[in-house]
Amino acid sequence: MELTIIGSGTGLPSKTRAYPCTLVKIKKSHLVFDTGPGSLRQLFLAGITYLDIDHIYYSHFHPDHSLDLVSILFAMRYSDPKRTKPLSITGPTGLKAFYEGLLLVFGETIKPKTFELLFREIEKGEMVFDDWKIVVKPLQHSQHSIGYRIESMEGKTLTYSGDTGYCDGILHLAKKVNTLVLECSFPDDQKVEGHLTPRLCAQIASESQCDRLVLSHFYPVCDTSRKNNKQLDNALKGIYKGEIVLAEDFVRITV
Repeated sequence: MELTIIGSGTGLPSKTRAYPCTLVKIKKSHLVFDTGPGSLRQLFLAGITYLDIDHIYYSHFHPDHSLDLVSILFAMRYSDPKRTKPLSITGPTGLKAFYEGLLLVFGETIKPKTFELLFREIEKGEMVFDDWKIVVKPLQHSQHSIGYRIESMEGKTLTYSGDTGYCDGILHLAKKVNTLVLECSFPDDQKVEGHLTPRLCAQIASESQCDRLVLSHFYPVCDTSRKNNKQLDNALKGIYKGEIVLAEDFVRITV
């Protein structure tokens, strides 16, 4: 299993960080988690085209996590060579309504012509595939926010939080996982409801006993604070003893 951070930023523009998007590759399958604006181009720069994507998973439908679904479906409809394999899209309650709303605006331009579009709404539970299993739990953010735990049949595990606060759901998904990808939106002294701070991320990592913690989804205020605070790494390691990765766009990690 391989993890690629496609976009490590947020809904605010950044010169160095794209909008949220994460890629997980399991054998020959490409799983994309969230597609913020510009994700299609970011994926292309990472070597992944609209033909390669097998599954898209949404944590919630805030614009910074979902809007490039339009670009992806548009490319799949009009570009050459044509896509023929099905595309599976999974998300929390409201996924189908979200797509129907996009159709009201964009109409036929995002309707598939040469492939099947498969939707699945899920709030919690498990989904089993040939080479992996996904566990879903509700998280504390918007009304229908979920997180994902990917378990390969080879025994590797990865958790993707999307946006969340500290809650039982993320602790369950993260339990003894090989790699834990958490949003790290704001500094510890500027906590925002439904989001995590560096110390909360370290606390979740410590309590879950994960092997590696990957911090992503940095708002500019947290990004600036992180760069200027040389003691941050030591402070986090005082809470969590495992490996800590401060994500950048296009960083790749073998799980």
